[in-house]
Formats: sequence, structure tokens, C-alpha cells
Amino acid sequence: MPRVKSDVWKHFTEVNKKGKTVYLCKHCSAQYTKNATKQAAHLEKCFIKKQRSQVSQPDSHVECASAAQQPTVGLPVAKSDQCSDSSTSSFGKYQGNVKGFFDIMSSNEKQKLDESLARAIYASGSPLMLTENVYWRKFFREMRPSYKLPVRHALSSHLLDSEYKRVQDRVTAVIRDADCLSVVSDGWSNVRGESIINYIISTPQPVFLRSTDTKDKQHTKEYIASEMISVIEQVGSQKVFAVVTDNAANMKAAWKLVSENFPHITGIGCAAHTLNLLLSDVMKLKTMDNLDKQAKRIIKYVKLKHKQTVLATFSSKQKLKSKNSSLKLPSKTRWGGIVLMLNSLIEGKEALQELVIMESLSVDKDIRKLILDNEVFWVRVSSSLAILEPIASAIQEIEKDDAVLSDVPRLFAGLKHKITVALPSSPLLQSEEASVTTYIENRMQFCIKPIHAAANILDPVRQGQDIDEEQVGSAYSVISAMAIHMNLDVGEVMGSLAKFRAKDGIWKSDGVWKSADHVSKATWWKGLCSSEPVSSIASILSQIPPTSASSERNWSMYGNTHTKLRNRLTNDRVEKLVAIRSNLKLFEDDIGEDNLTICTSEMDSDSEVMEDSVLSDSEEA
Repeated sequence: MPRVKSDVWKHFTEVNKKGKTVYLCKHCSAQYTKNATKQAAHLEKCFIKKQRSQVSQPDSHVECASAAQQPTVGLPVAKSDQCSDSSTSSFGKYQGNVKGFFDIMSSNEKQKLDESLARAIYASGSPLMLTENVYWRKFFREMRPSYKLPVRHALSSHLLDSEYKRVQDRVTAVIRDADCLSVVSDGWSNVRGESIINYIISTPQPVFLRSTDTKDKQHTKEYIASEMISVIEQVGSQKVFAVVTDNAANMKAAWKLVSENFPHITGIGCAAHTLNLLLSDVMKLKTMDNLDKQAKRIIKYVKLKHKQTVLATFSSKQKLKSKNSSLKLPSKTRWGGIVLMLNSLIEGKEALQELVIMESLSVDKDIRKLILDNEVFWVRVSSSLAILEPIASAIQEIEKDDAVLSDVPRLFAGLKHKITVALPSSPLLQSEEASVTTYIENRMQFCIKPIHAAANILDPVRQGQDIDEEQVGSAYSVISAMAIHMNLDVGEVMGSLAKFRAKDGIWKSDGVWKSADHVSKATWWKGLCSSEPVSSIASILSQIPPTSASSERNWSMYGNTHTKLRNRLTNDRVEKLVAIRSNLKLFEDDIGEDNLTICTSEMDSDSEVMEDSVLSDSEEA
């Protein structure tokens, strides 16, 4: 078998000088006769000399042509297809008599790599001890031998502080450049049972500002108001027009104290929370409560751990019917879960009925009777959904990031109509039907404030069609008060409003109105109607969020960061990790990527029977 030619010869050029064959080094032009051992020894010294020369000039750039001539014999180090801007050159592990592995990294490049790796860890919610895992270390060592991964302490200290400052500087800039701000806040208990309050600033894009560990402080109206006032003063009180929270009594009382300090700021209850309370009102009725218990009984029977044969049989029957849906129980963390549960029963009806008549399965008699009862149970499920689904759909719509205040009167008006039509066919008693109507009226009265009416009037699509005359008058008062706060001429503003409602002046054109279907409300006012005195007020009302959904989503991120297995994280460190992960979206335009949105996984909708599984690491405080 012929001897394999040494890779050493790839780095020498064979030339003929005066009838004698010699070999010239491609890197330094040194001349040798044919002697692979000496040539290999020369290569080792040649590469070291070249490496030292590059390190002594860290700002120099390696040209593509010279990079192509770098040795790649043996097992090469992975390199980019393009030339690097850094001064580092990577050399392979050479065969023959060339020993050693040459890969030198400048401190500047090491710092940039540390920051980039740390950012990826924070953005993905990965454990901070990842860099101490033997397999991750092996991967990085093979990819770049000279790069030493930062230890966990570095990731939880100076690298974290540096990235947090970078992100919060961008948050400060976004808040500074916004013309309308809203403070969105909510409370939460972490895995250690400690009470935390978060503060989201709607610009209108929601950005996480900070959170507060309340420690031994009671959540009184005075304490909550003082914290809100502190946040308002931090971001600039003149640009804050609303605080949005849930509908708890202490929160509502805190609104009044905030308004005493800042009369132009309105306290707004979360519309999604109000709609969920309406759903709870309906489900407390005796007829709906019984239906809820029956539905849960069926699902729990199928999903209980000691009934795995039943669950497996149900799943196989669903697959045979080309249905991938499973039976779902309501989750305390997901509003409208009752609708998901009833819909999952409808989807699995055929499979359930086939399952309970199987002789091989010993199914509870009461469960079998309930499932096979087409005349009562299933009719009640279908007719109840006609009442519940409109509420759940309204919750889903109002929770979107692009939802605006003017949507609240519209959704309630539509909701009232749909439920009124569905009530005669519902399983409810006559007295219960009257209760549902009362519940809707009460929740509407609580949720829809004069500021919602003002937003609905100034919505170019709704134009006040979802409010009554009394609400129109209150809307005018809000617009006048805002004009005074913004140092605008009230007469000019109201005159401009009159032209808007009469479709006069710039609003005579049909094209102006049609354009409102293709852009946001705020853009419509700022772009096409910016010359009108009322435009600045209208654009502000179009940027105030109707719910505290952004705050709720923030808690989901908190829960995924501060888990049962990461319960030693300090609250300060958790706040920084959440702030980075939440606000990195502000840098997406700089990076130029389309799919960099940081998402959080939703809680398991079957939380009543399944425990959440947490895969993470235990962190040091």
C-alpha cells in the first residue's frame, strides 16, 4: 500500500533553481531541500512567529487572500466562510512532527463573546449554570479552543449588570420619546410566597420598567398609591394619562389618591378582568354550576392517573377520527377556560360515547349515563356555549396588544346583543336569565368610564356609535379637561371635534375615512389629521391600553424564571433577568431579524389534575 503523503507539502511550493529542486515556504519564502522533518519543524516556528506578529497588532485585519493560505491540515478549527474583523487567526492541529494547537484570542474579542453568550442565555431563560455543564464546555472547546466560557458567577454578576444597564438605557430612551404613557401594574406572589408588584409602561408598546418587593408592607391604598406616584414621577407625570390595574378594592381606592396628586391621570380597571368577572357571575348560577360540575367529573374520570387505560383508549379513538384535541380542564391562570373545557367535550363527544359502551372497560355507571344522555347533558353544553363563547371571545380580543380604549364600549354593546338573543334558548331558568341581564349592565357600568366614551367618539371607525347621549356629554368633559392639561385652546379643540363629528373640513373626503381601516387609530390622527387641534388628544386616547394584560404576561415570564428549582435567586436578580428578557424586543430592529420575539410558554390548561413540570437548575442567591 503506498505511503500517505504528508500534509506538510501543502505549505511548500516546488521550484527549480539552477537545475536543482528546492521547496519554498508559502508563508515566509524560506528555502529547503526535500526533507519533511525539517520542513515540519520550520512550519511550527513559522506559525508561532506569524501569530505573535498578529497579536502585537490587534487592530490589524486579516485579508481574505492571506486567510485562505492559513494552514488547515489535520483536524482544522471551525472558521467562518468570510474573514473575521478580529485579529485572531485559528490554526489546525498538524500532522507529522508539527505539534501543538495555535488559537489566540484578544481580550476585546473575549469580552464581546462573553456578552453575546450571556445575552443569549438571558433571552432564552436558560439556566445560568449552563456554562459549567461539561458537554457545553466540550462543545465550545471544540468550536473555539482559546475561548474560556464565563463561569456562573460572572453570568449572575457583572455580565448581568452590564446587559441590564444596556437594555434599561433603551427603555429610558423609548419612554423619553413617547408622547403618551400609561402605567400598568399588578401584584403577584413568587415561589417563596413573597409579594411582588410590577410596573409596565405602555408607550404604547409595553416595556418593563421595574418591580417592587413589598416585603412586610401591607397592600393598603396608601402604599399602592405612593408606589404608583413614584413610578409616575420617574417617567414624567406630564406624559402619563392613565394607570391600568385589576379591579381589586385597594387598587380602585389607590386611583383616587393618584388623581388627587395628578388630576389629569385616570384610573382604569382592566376590561379583560371585568369580562372574566362577568363569566364568573354567570357560572355561579345554579344551572351553570351543575353543568360545570358534571363536565369536570367526566374529564377528571378520563384523565385520572389510575384510569390511564381509559385515557389511552379515548386518545386512540380521537386519532382515528382525525381529531387531535384533548379533554381540557379550566386553568386558574387562563380566563375563559370554562369555554375551552366545554368545547373539548363537544370535540370528544363521539369518542366518549364509544368508549363508555366498550365491554372491555369498566366505566362508572353514572359517568356512562351522563355521556350517553343526548337529550339533556349535551343539549345543555351546546346551548350554554351560546352564552359563554361571546364573553370568552371578547376577553381574547381585548387582551391583544393592539386593543384600544374605544374597543371596550363596542365589545360590551356586541356582547349584550348576542347574549340577549341566546338567552331564550339557554338552559337557564327565567329568574336566572334576568340575573344575566343584570350582571351585564353592572359590569358595563363599572368598566366603561368617560375616558372610554371619549375614545369611542374619537375613533374614526366607531365615531361614538357604541355610547348613549349621557356618555357623550361625559366624553366632552374629558376632552375639555385634557385640552386644559395640554395647554390647548379648549374652544379650538371643541370646534375641531364638531367638524370631525359633522364630517366637515378635512373630513369631507371619503378616502380619509376609508384609510382608517388600514392604519392604527393613533397613526390616522397623527398622519392625516395632525393639523386639527383635537388630533393630539385623539392620538393619546388611541394609545391607552384597555387592560393590564401586559402585566399578566410579565408574571408568566417571572414564573418561568423564578421556579421551584431556581428558588434561591434573589428578587433583585430575578428582576434583572425578567427586564432583559422582556425588553430585548426593543433591539429587534437593530439586529434585523424577523423572528426574535421573546415568548413565554403558557401554563398548562389542565392544571387542576396535572402538576406543572419544571426543568431548570438550582441557582445560588
